[in-house]
Amino acid sequence: RSNLSRPPQLNSRVLPVELLFLVGVVMARITFNIRSLVTITGALKCVEILLAIICIALLRHYNLHFGQESWTNAQSLIDRKLVGIIAIGSSLLISLPLLVGYVFFEHSENLLEILYCITAASMNIAGGSLAVETYKDSNHDAANAGLAMGALMIINALMYLIDACTGAKNSK
Repeated sequence: RSNLSRPPQLNSRVLPVELLFLVGVVMARITFNIRSLVTITGALKCVEILLAIICIALLRHYNLHFGQESWTNAQSLIDRKLVGIIAIGSSLLISLPLLVGYVFFEHSENLLEILYCITAASMNIAGGSLAVETYKDSNHDAANAGLAMGALMIINALMYLIDACTGAKNSK
């Protein structure tokens, strides 16, 4: 018979020891520091996440756009929509892992975090500006929600810039 038809035999003494060692290494590196949430950086991350969730709720509930719909600028409309959605999504994709890093791992502020914050700020400024430009001349509930979403995205960009400045101050 071929060896390919039989499952490989594992040494029952080695696997649990290696597994326990791996679990021990991971657990030794994980800490639970709830106090990090009340620091300036932790509080800013919580605000950034909250603002992004509110923007997502407004976007979904009111079916908001980031450009005017017309057949002459269909490609531009798609580009504008992608910029806006990516801006909101990037807020969560940047802030959530950094917040988890503060709470569960020993985390030190560094250049990479500053670059993440600057990227998120520029994306939120772009998306918020597109939303404000789209809904500035309209007067209905969806337009008010679009203006609110744009304003919240610009405020979130300001939070990211403050976060980048505090990270730069702490990294020196």
